[in-house]
Amino acid sequence: MKMPEPSIRRFLCALCALACFFSTVLCSVAYAEGPEGSAPSETLTVEQAQEMQAADEAVTSLTESDAYAAMSRDERQAAALAELEELVDQGLVQRGSVYSDDDSSMVSFAYSCGALGGILLEEPEDENEELFALPLGELPVSLDEENDYDILGEAVIYYAFDNTINSNRYPYYAYMQAFWTSIGMPTRIDTNVTVSDLRRMDQYDLCLISAHGAYYTYTYGLFWKRLRTEPLIILAEKSTPQKDLFYGFDLLLHRIIKVNGMYCVTPDFFRGTYWRGQLRDTIVLSETCEFYGVDGSVDFSMADALLAGGARAVVGFVNNVYAIYSRSMMWDIINQLIMGQTVQDAVQHAMETYGTDDLVWYRAQGGKRPHAAAAYPLLRGDENAVLYDWELFWQEYAAAA
Repeated sequence: MKMPEPSIRRFLCALCALACFFSTVLCSVAYAEGPEGSAPSETLTVEQAQEMQAADEAVTSLTESDAYAAMSRDERQAAALAELEELVDQGLVQRGSVYSDDDSSMVSFAYSCGALGGILLEEPEDENEELFALPLGELPVSLDEENDYDILGEAVIYYAFDNTINSNRYPYYAYMQAFWTSIGMPTRIDTNVTVSDLRRMDQYDLCLISAHGAYYTYTYGLFWKRLRTEPLIILAEKSTPQKDLFYGFDLLLHRIIKVNGMYCVTPDFFRGTYWRGQLRDTIVLSETCEFYGVDGSVDFSMADALLAGGARAVVGFVNNVYAIYSRSMMWDIINQLIMGQTVQDAVQHAMETYGTDDLVWYRAQGGKRPHAAAAYPLLRGDENAVLYDWELFWQEYAAAA
């Protein structure tokens, strides 16, 4: 066989080398760009965790200052962008990663290691001080009375709104915990919700997520920039270098995002944590704002991640929801479930009691300054899911009598 001329051989060798180069680069780009990409080969290093903490300290020094609290939204945005530009110059934030999203009132960025962070420009909507009542009634037993009656399964309230000190919200949740426990559904209230706590949701039959929610938009891509938006559940767990190392794998996969130096979880967190369906038949009810997105852009990703993890039904709200309305809805929905109603019937009963959306409820209470968009509940999963099959219970009771 006749060999190619030397010049042709050199050309073919150069072509092969070029092909290998682009193959390597494109594989790297595919991982760097793909938020759903393959897992990183390593977790965070100690140095990367320390660099993230240095960036967090600069961010929280700004966001927790009295000066920041007194600023207008536009002033906060300018201050956040200026702070992040300094962190870019220090090598703690990736250049080109800073993005300001007016819709979600958040500035996003990527740490030098590739994990994601953000700065909130507005505080999450708090209690409406002019409308504060939620009649609950009397407990059927004394709080001091020991009760071993447990047939309804176990429930947990993941309470991440505040630290419970001088809290307007917390007394209502403590009441609900005591009430449900007293009638046969032992209920735990978690007032220091951590990422690790959310990895143990499979221990409960009913999980109530009471936390702030937000939407996070960030840029990704090396050769061409694109945007991705996803919902977050905001926790009050502050980051530390030790926790960053412990959560490092999920931080690099963007299952966990840090906002104002606090950990937040994305839908991928639940999908990755419960990939074997460990949630089994758990029923989940979330009070977080925009859990199901907003009008015109309903988002099922958070609920679908929980359903993929084995949850049987997931209830949440579209748009930012008034805290008192969501709390009232939760109270009624759970009480109806305890009485043997299906999730669908329980949600319908709560809507008939408190209003089909939070503006109906708000105006009925005499509210004069409604927020822009009405929040309304959505149910995804098995509409006929029940907390406890009372009909089967009475059949077994009659057979045993």
